[in-house]
Amino acid sequence: MGVDFGDELRELGHEVRLFSYRRDNPLYKNTPTKAAYQRLILRRLERVCADWRPEIALVIKGGPISPGVIARVRARHGTRFVNVFPDNPLWMIPFECIEAYDVFFTKERYAMRSLQSVGLRNLHYLPMYCVPTLHHPVTPTDEERQRFGAGVSLVGNRYDYRERLVRELADRPLRVWGGGWRGATDPAVRRVVAGGAVFGHDKLCVYASSTLSLNPHHPMNDIVGVNTRAFELAAAGACQVADFKEDLTTLFKPGEEVLLYRDLAEMGRLLDTYLARPDEARAIGANARRRALAEHTLRHRVDEMLAVIQARCAR
Repeated sequence: MGVDFGDELRELGHEVRLFSYRRDNPLYKNTPTKAAYQRLILRRLERVCADWRPEIALVIKGGPISPGVIARVRARHGTRFVNVFPDNPLWMIPFECIEAYDVFFTKERYAMRSLQSVGLRNLHYLPMYCVPTLHHPVTPTDEERQRFGAGVSLVGNRYDYRERLVRELADRPLRVWGGGWRGATDPAVRRVVAGGAVFGHDKLCVYASSTLSLNPHHPMNDIVGVNTRAFELAAAGACQVADFKEDLTTLFKPGEEVLLYRDLAEMGRLLDTYLARPDEARAIGANARRRALAEHTLRHRVDEMLAVIQARCAR
C-alpha cells in the first residue's frame, strides 16, 4: 500500500511524491534502534513538507507519525493529514494519533463506532480493495495445475490461529502455502503444507487451480471488517469460503458471491457441498469477480477518499 495509491492518484492527474518510512528497513524493525529511527524519520518528513508544501499528506498506517508533527506541519504549511489504516486501529495505533488526523479512514466499522462514541468526528469507513492489474483470473498450465492444484487451498503465513484451524481441517483435501508453515510441529499440519509464500502469478495459479479458497479472518483483529484477501480472491474469480463478518454481507452476496460460515461445523458442510459441485463453485467465483470489478477496485476507493477529503477539508 502507498505505492498503489500513488500510482492511482497520478493516473487521475495529481502530483504525488512518495515518502517511505519503514519499507524493508532494519532500523525500523530492530527494537533498540526503532525509537531513534522514528525521530529521524519525523525530522525528515517535516523537511520534505517544508520544501514541497503538499496540500495533502496521505499516510498509510503511519505508526511513527506523531500528533506533534501533524500539528506543526499543518500550522506552518496548511497541509491536511489523512490516514488510510489497513488494520484494526483499536489495537494498533494510539487514540491521540487517530484524533490528530483531518480524516481517518478505517475498514473496521466496529472501531469507527467505538471511537465515534467518545466524540471523534474525523472518521470515515473505507473498505479494502482489489487492484485489477494484479488480481485477475489466470489459466494455469498442466504443470502449474499439478503443482498448485487443490480441492481447498489456504494462502497465508503461519499464525497460531491459522495452525489451529488447519489442524481441524487436516482430514480434508487441503493444501497450504505461506511463510512459517515448515516450522509446524504437528505432523497432521505438516502433511498439508504445499510450499512457502507465493506471490504474483504463482498465487493466482493457486486460486485458479483450487475448487475452494479459504479466507479465515484474524479472530482478534477483524471484528466486523473485511481483510484484503477477500477482495483479491474475488477479483481472481476464486470461490472463497470465509468466516462470517458483518461487512461481508454488504460487500458481497452470501451464497451467490461468497460462502460464509459461523462455526467449524458449518464450514465443513460448505466444503463438502461445493467440493461435490465444482461448477457451482466456479459460478460463485465468477459472480464475485463481477462484483469486485464493479464496486471494489482501488479506483473506487481513491475516488471515495478524494470526495470525502474535499467535503471535509473544505468546511
